[in-house]
Amino acid sequence: MPRSRHLLPFAVASLTLVVAALVVFDVPAPFRIRASVAPSALAVTRLDAVTLRDEALSLYAAGNLAPACERFSRAAADEPSRADAASCFETWAWQALRESRPDEASTLFAEGLRERPRAPGLLRGLGIAAIHAGRPDEAIAPLEAAVAATGDTELRVLLARVYDRRDDEPAAARHLRAVLAREPRHARARALLADIERDRETHRALSPHFLVKWRDEIDGELARVVLALLETAHRRLDAQLGYRPSARITAVLYGDREFRDATRAHGWVDGLFDGKIRVPVRASSPTGPALDRLITHEYAHAAIHDLSRGRAPRWLHEGLAQYLEGAPADRPLRLGGTLTLAGLDALIADPDPLHARIGYDAALWVVNDLSGRGGLGSLRALLDRIATGEAVAAAVSRVYALRLAELESQWRHLLNG
Repeated sequence: MPRSRHLLPFAVASLTLVVAALVVFDVPAPFRIRASVAPSALAVTRLDAVTLRDEALSLYAAGNLAPACERFSRAAADEPSRADAASCFETWAWQALRESRPDEASTLFAEGLRERPRAPGLLRGLGIAAIHAGRPDEAIAPLEAAVAATGDTELRVLLARVYDRRDDEPAAARHLRAVLAREPRHARARALLADIERDRETHRALSPHFLVKWRDEIDGELARVVLALLETAHRRLDAQLGYRPSARITAVLYGDREFRDATRAHGWVDGLFDGKIRVPVRASSPTGPALDRLITHEYAHAAIHDLSRGRAPRWLHEGLAQYLEGAPADRPLRLGGTLTLAGLDALIADPDPLHARIGYDAALWVVNDLSGRGGLGSLRALLDRIATGEAVAAAVSRVYALRLAELESQWRHLLNG
């Protein structure tokens, strides 16, 4: 059966404001020049301000946001003009975020906040951009300020997820209870609060890179074995991919039934990563190679998510996690002549365990093939390119010097003998 499912820690569906990916973007030089212009340093006359504002409105209406915002900023000598400048930067920032440029978006939201320091929309955007840039800790202050101004329930749920990822359970619970006080039937808030309250009744063990939690039905010695295996996996992936987490990662151990209740995962799922590593274990769980592979697999999902800033497709997540755990890639495949990466993603997500198993096997086969073409270094380069927001097809083409369609054609030829 397939080993696990990887789930994004900040589910996009839970907040319609949040755009697709979590990436890091190196702001290009032309943007740095534009964004470094401080409006207060550019004194203009009243007549000049009127002219600049008229130009800005025309440019804004035409969708030319960069020159429009620059002119609004230069004209911002009075309150209406400052509001126009703030709105322009906010529009530009959301455009950058939709186009997977969260660092640029952060700078633009900050420019807007210079004009209107307590604007809730700009604060909200600054926090969401920080999450998408892989810096959730930096999201807390602006999101707290936005929630204080608006009481937005969806932002409270997002903040609760950020706090939960940091293991700040009281702060997460505070926001979720505030949501439920206003909307008692809010399903996601109720489910997350139940998870947090369940986690409070746990034992804990720490290592340099991990926090492991477990309840009474899990043997403490087994939990400490898992903690040691996580540290082993950390050393392995540091050597293989150069991956070192920037913060301690939490792993939660469950009994089998509790795991199903807590995660609502398919019965064939052996573990998952949703910002925390979650695995079912039993008192009789083996403490040998099988457990080592499971723990390595789930830690690999954390690494792949982090390295790709949450943008790795399913086939790469599941294929590379299996590869890193040491799963054999010699099982016979039953794909016919239809192998494409888009098709693999659909197979892996199929609720039918037989279809999902085929997808997992094929994903491992593809990752083995890619590793044979350039080693783990090429796979790390692929993750790095995807992390910048580059489309998967373009990233594959640049790393392996072949168009994706050519690679897929070669794979079909190899599989069909």
